[in-house]
Amino acid sequence: MTHAERSHTKRRLAERYGLEVSSDDLFKMAKALAHGQATLIAKQSRGVDHWLLDYQGLQLRLVFDRQRRSIITALPPLP
Repeated sequence: MTHAERSHTKRRLAERYGLEVSSDDLFKMAKALAHGQATLIAKQSRGVDHWLLDYQGLQLRLVFDRQRRSIITALPPLP
């Protein structure tokens, strides 16, 4: 995960979920997604998936790049 991707994802998590996370937290989230420890909600083209991850009592909607094994962004919560 590049610095720009980490910064983007951290901003989106803060904006959309009120979470302040570290780079280590993002790494642990990505590892959980890579190992299927979340709920897959959609497959997108080019190896990108949408996941729901339970984290600190919240359900995070994350976009994950399977090939690079990194989180691309955090989407707004489902209604």
